[in-house]
Amino acid sequence: MTLPSIWLTGESLRINGLTGAFVEEAPDGPSGFAGQIFPDGITLRAARGQTVSFQLIFTPESGRLPSCALNFSALRCESGAALEAENFSAFAEWFHRLHGKLVPDLLLPFARLDRPFAIPFDREYLPDQRAGAVWIDLFIPREQPPGRYTGALTVKTGETRQVFSITCEVGAFTLPLRSRITADLNNYADSLSDSFQSLGERPERYRDGSYLAVEAAFYRMSREHRCLYHNLPYRHSGAIPETFCPELEGEGKGIRVKSWEGFDRHFGPYLDGSVFRGCREGDYPVEFLYLPFHLGWPANYEKWGKKGYRTEYRRILMEFARHFEEKGWTSTVFEILLNHKKDYRFFPYTVDEIWYEHDQDVVDTYYDIIRGCFEDSAARIVFRMDSSNHFGHHFDHRFSDYCKMWVAGEAMFSWFPESVEVMRRKGNILWIYGSVLQALDESLLSLYVWPIRCMMTGVTGFTVWNTTGFGRDPLRCPAAEGGEALFYPGSCFGIEEPLPSIRLKALRSAMELTELALSAREPALRAEMDAALNAALGFSSRADWFCPKPDFLDIPPRYWDFDKAVGEAALPPVYTGKSPLLIDRMQREVHALLARGAAEKDGVSFRFQ
Repeated sequence: MTLPSIWLTGESLRINGLTGAFVEEAPDGPSGFAGQIFPDGITLRAARGQTVSFQLIFTPESGRLPSCALNFSALRCESGAALEAENFSAFAEWFHRLHGKLVPDLLLPFARLDRPFAIPFDREYLPDQRAGAVWIDLFIPREQPPGRYTGALTVKTGETRQVFSITCEVGAFTLPLRSRITADLNNYADSLSDSFQSLGERPERYRDGSYLAVEAAFYRMSREHRCLYHNLPYRHSGAIPETFCPELEGEGKGIRVKSWEGFDRHFGPYLDGSVFRGCREGDYPVEFLYLPFHLGWPANYEKWGKKGYRTEYRRILMEFARHFEEKGWTSTVFEILLNHKKDYRFFPYTVDEIWYEHDQDVVDTYYDIIRGCFEDSAARIVFRMDSSNHFGHHFDHRFSDYCKMWVAGEAMFSWFPESVEVMRRKGNILWIYGSVLQALDESLLSLYVWPIRCMMTGVTGFTVWNTTGFGRDPLRCPAAEGGEALFYPGSCFGIEEPLPSIRLKALRSAMELTELALSAREPALRAEMDAALNAALGFSSRADWFCPKPDFLDIPPRYWDFDKAVGEAALPPVYTGKSPLLIDRMQREVHALLARGAAEKDGVSFRFQ
């Protein structure tokens, strides 16, 4: 297949920077993606309040591109309404080395490039690059009138000038501002300083505002992609960085918070929403926030089992509840999570994903210590349990009476569909977790499965484990083949902020798609939504998202064969062996159903072509 030198494609495929061919493999052979090459222009579909994306691809015959300049015109509708050019955002795609390919992921804001956009883009990292790409977002304002908008993208490379038509069909329906499903981007303590030049070993970074500025940018970028930046404030050792907890003084009955100043300066902007001011996705307070409480804080673990431990712990926990009430921080859910494992060799118990039955006693003892400290408070404090191996034993157990938030391993959760109703009846929050991030060259369809799985199974969120695992050289390839990073540190380019990834953009698109499907209120329309999404992924009903209970559940989890038996009994990756073009199919069908619903409800004649 001969490629034009400059062309457009959608958001579901990426190109190999070595060859210009698609990174993804088409199930029906190399020609299966031919319909995704648009040499003249592209048509997009969008709801009001949605961000839609496409890519500008360069595959010059010489493998070289001296420079590139872009110009977006406003998109105009017959009604006279316009989508202004300022609603476009362009990002240069950086390519990483993996499995003999150059795979794009890191995105550099085009307006902030410190170098010309060229091929090769970098002579040290990418000397053999022969194809390049620009990722383009188009935001549709919430007040935008529906209709068919047309405009142009002009691309100038050297002496060559090429004009592409851009069409956006804006539906008569609006993406809800807040998602009903939580995309939880989990991180630990200060996982940022080592990767930013402005922080590094700077001891005053927590006090002078430099660390907080970088961290706040991660929170904002997550919000702008319909996700939650979720940072556990202590390390596996129990150590808590400065300002991640308030300063204490005294002991026993005399223990108290000496000063809230550093803690409030750190977390106040998240809890009153001010840090999100100006975000298109809203400036409401952060939805969930971990508290610093664990087995070694606020009481020293050396006192565990003694009266003084109980006294100190309860006094500080009740002081937290009062402080949150006084500040009016009552919309955020505050989580107490015991993230302790014997494997870390800091504590003698495994109470994060309980493995041994005797560790259940620690949970009972701990709950007895904290019980009655916050249940009647206006502050929304919950005792959280992360569970995998023993989830089947615990979801309808005394633990689920006092642990009001559960994050269940996706495999074990899939064996217990009845857990959803039990947790709902008890008023508990139920999420699932797993390795939602795949290697850089895995199909982007893998990211869509997670919010859709939540929608189909009835859970209200999913946890992405560790999203700032940058590794030693993220420009070459981030840690775990990209499996532990959704952001990139901008310091490599003189930008002391996070940089987004293509996979973060894909996750935003997945969240938008699922939220649009959930917005269908009429039962018949909602049933059609479910059927369309299930059919696209090869399922016949919601029940297919669960698995039969395996026959080894009657033996303790420590005897399970995790390498074979558990893997075979768990829900297989829904995206394996399936075309990433299913993303386009699901988007097309959800938008068409919503357009039909809007027309039936309001007599709107506009519909997608």
